Amino acid sequence: MKDVAVVSYCRTAIAKARRGALNQTHGIPMAAHVMSEAISRAHIAPQEVEDVVLGCGLPEGATGHNIARNAALYAAFGMQVPGFTINRYCGSGLNAASVVANRIAAGEMQIGVAGGVESISLVQFNLNLNHFVYEPLQQKIPAVWWTMIQTADFVADKYQISRESQDKYVVESQRRVAAALKAGKFAEEIVPFQTVMSVRNKESDEVSDKNVILVEDEGPRPDTTLEGLSALETVNPGGTVTAGNASQLSDGAAAVVMMDAKLAAQRNLPILGLFRGMQLSAVAPKEMSIAVTPAIKKLMRHHGISMTGVDLWELHEAFAVTTLYNQAELDTPWEITNVNGGAIALGHPYGMSGIRYLGSTLLELGRRGLHHAVIGICTAGGMSTAAYLER
Repeated sequence: MKDVAVVSYCRTAIAKARRGALNQTHGIPMAAHVMSEAISRAHIAPQEVEDVVLGCGLPEGATGHNIARNAALYAAFGMQVPGFTINRYCGSGLNAASVVANRIAAGEMQIGVAGGVESISLVQFNLNLNHFVYEPLQQKIPAVWWTMIQTADFVADKYQISRESQDKYVVESQRRVAAALKAGKFAEEIVPFQTVMSVRNKESDEVSDKNVILVEDEGPRPDTTLEGLSALETVNPGGTVTAGNASQLSDGAAAVVMMDAKLAAQRNLPILGLFRGMQLSAVAPKEMSIAVTPAIKKLMRHHGISMTGVDLWELHEAFAVTTLYNQAELDTPWEITNVNGGAIALGHPYGMSGIRYLGSTLLELGRRGLHHAVIGICTAGGMSTAAYLER
């Protein structure tokens, strides 16, 4: 099996769904933009790409019709470059990277693009719900159709993770994001994106178009306080999830270029790190947040990794309760866990997030002169993806 190198990574800044800069940007130009920049950063020609695999949590409407192939066409990669769209909800991006990596490792190709894209603004609020629920399965396992907030509330209640502990975690996560912003860490991965957004006048209720260039993540709130979070109402009566301790609905796209590591070295390309592999797990749908732990344990067994052999941990911030549960179960040191904050502050475009974790974690390993990282992402339906990275 061949080693698989990640030779470039970039992303759009993450925009707030419905209210942000990408609120009327189609998924095709969004994905094509980061794919083109990733190719440029990798110093390869577009026609050298042998496959494009994009993850998307909601592959319909503005992100439907096999957006991977269409984005590759729009990016002018050439008619000969195929594309494949994959959906495992929040784990879609990391699965896309795994598909590309496996084909390279098997010797089936040498160069591929993996990415993730989500337009929650244009898709989530206009979903095709015709025959969405299959009643025989719903009667057996109702939680298959629960909202993710319901699953988070269930986990918080079952495992006694308090509202106060969740809010305290958010304050620290926002602080880490603010520190990363100040250090210019996110600017290193963001490629500016020019687009047109829809703006509603609060006084007149008139809607107009506005030309914008998205260069910074719109979600972070560095002034977040425990008092402010404590004042927020819970989404569900009797629950603990609020708008402050859940990841933000967001739009965005990200991409990496992956190559046969030997070829990348021969060309003296900027290798960010190696994609060593991915593992999956599944639990009861109502306990979605806890699925990260078994996925990571399976990954570590497969690769023979010890806890002391991991330099950085990235545990998905779907909700504060998600990170708190998995950090406690795995006993990862806080000082090397989610070191630059996470999706609660930055936002969570479902299909994009796995690629963001992959790229940003490799960059952080490089900044710190470290070598090994583990990523864990829970996903709707009670599943999780986990990946092992080396630099």
